[in-house]
Amino acid sequence: MNKAWLVMKTMLKMQYSKAGRNSSQVWVFVIAAFILLPFVGLYISLVNSMVRVLYELLQPFGQESLILGILFLILHMLLFLISIVTVVSAFYFAEDIQSFIPFPLQPYQLLLGKAASPFLYLYLTAGAIFLPAFYFYGSVSGASILYYLFGVIIFLLLPIIPFTIASILVMVLMRFVNVAKNKDRSKVLAGVFSLFFIIFINVFLRLNTNSDDISANFAAFIQERDDVLQLITAFYPPAFVSTLALTESTTWIGVLSFAALIGISIAAFLLFIWMGQLLYLKGVLGIGAGNKKKIAQKKVKKQMTKRPVWLSYILKELRIIFRTPTFLMQCVIQGLFGPVFIVIILMLDSSNESLAGFMQMFSEKESLLLMFIAVVFILATNATSISSISREGKSWEANLFLPLHPKQVFFSKIATAWAINLITILLFLVVFIMVLQIPAIIILHWLVLTLGASWFTSALGTYLDFLSPKLNWTDEQEVFKARMTGLFSLLYTVGIFGVMVLFIWNMNNVQGLWMTSLVLLACLIIAVGIVHKLLQRKINANEQQRL
Repeated sequence: MNKAWLVMKTMLKMQYSKAGRNSSQVWVFVIAAFILLPFVGLYISLVNSMVRVLYELLQPFGQESLILGILFLILHMLLFLISIVTVVSAFYFAEDIQSFIPFPLQPYQLLLGKAASPFLYLYLTAGAIFLPAFYFYGSVSGASILYYLFGVIIFLLLPIIPFTIASILVMVLMRFVNVAKNKDRSKVLAGVFSLFFIIFINVFLRLNTNSDDISANFAAFIQERDDVLQLITAFYPPAFVSTLALTESTTWIGVLSFAALIGISIAAFLLFIWMGQLLYLKGVLGIGAGNKKKIAQKKVKKQMTKRPVWLSYILKELRIIFRTPTFLMQCVIQGLFGPVFIVIILMLDSSNESLAGFMQMFSEKESLLLMFIAVVFILATNATSISSISREGKSWEANLFLPLHPKQVFFSKIATAWAINLITILLFLVVFIMVLQIPAIIILHWLVLTLGASWFTSALGTYLDFLSPKLNWTDEQEVFKARMTGLFSLLYTVGIFGVMVLFIWNMNNVQGLWMTSLVLLACLIIAVGIVHKLLQRKINANEQQRL
């Protein structure tokens, strides 16, 4: 195990080392913590209310343990889905694995090293969901010290079982299915699957929004059955024994359940190592085979059709983003979470007419400013532009030898981020037209301004990434982890346009749709011009040669 521990430390250092990073950026973390603090307080307050309401509802029937049972079921399901995506990316599609294979290491030792980083994500997720609910349940139920002691140990064991199940499924798939032949397709499916799952959960919850009906049906369901916990967790024993270990912590049932959970977790860990020893390296070696599918000559000629350089470069960038699961998740799918959820929530909400009436309370000027700042905030969170340079990794030097002017390269990267932002803008366009019933003339003005703002966020993100790129990565996830470029981009964009919108909102001299649009457009042109000027200075100084 000493070698396994050494591999784990080495791989974590490769991903999270602060070597070469500017230590002065620490203050930005402090600012980010202050910004997030109100949201954390709101979240904890919400969890506290939910636990207390459910406890008061279930306690008269003696079924309060259902809170923990459902919590464990949801957590294990969520950790399993996260594990599927991270295992595929970290175990098989990370570039560093090929460099570790020649070392005198057993497959299970490599596997444990690769599992270290995904486990950190699982603990962060489990901690955010489990710990607040666990604490408030113990508080409202007057739990003993054993409850808290068992709970901390159960938290440490939480990711092992779902991660083992997900890992074994992926390793079997990679070993016996010709994934290499469909490598690009499998990468895309891994990312898209997450979006559809979250949308499904959201739709399912939105279809059951009548809290009175839910409470009445739930109470009737509980009254009819005395063994609800066992019924719900019957198909997944780890959730059942975890719940018993906490709710019966002062009895022999709780102690035995706790011991059973430890035994199941150890067995899962040993199974993970055994299956990894058998399957992991064989699956990794198959990945490098690539797709040998023959391509028709007609298709080859069509692909070789002469087209503008900038268009070819943009298509190349889009293919890389859509064929790499990490880039697809970070640049496309995560950027769609906000607008997709808003579309679904508004579409399923029966009070859409009231929302349309709510927007009619504002003047044309105010409606335009509200729509503009809302979409600009969402566009500023997109990670496509802030990873424009870093996505190249060690292949960035190839751009220096291509017969392309640096301006063409940067223009194409900005245009790529702008093109992906179009998906988000299109979704908001649907909401504004179909749900909020915004007049066409306001939509037209908003669209022109938003397309300009999208170019600004794309140019600003590319410039910030140019200042501090992350090119020496071995896993695509390193491009987005522990970097402040995204936060800088968000703060600059929201700060600049927030002040601008607030200023115009309170300007009595600026009234009406046309005047407001012209002032905003003028500000946008100046902002875009400044960013391009800064970028041009860097290019003139040949900074791209020093990356």
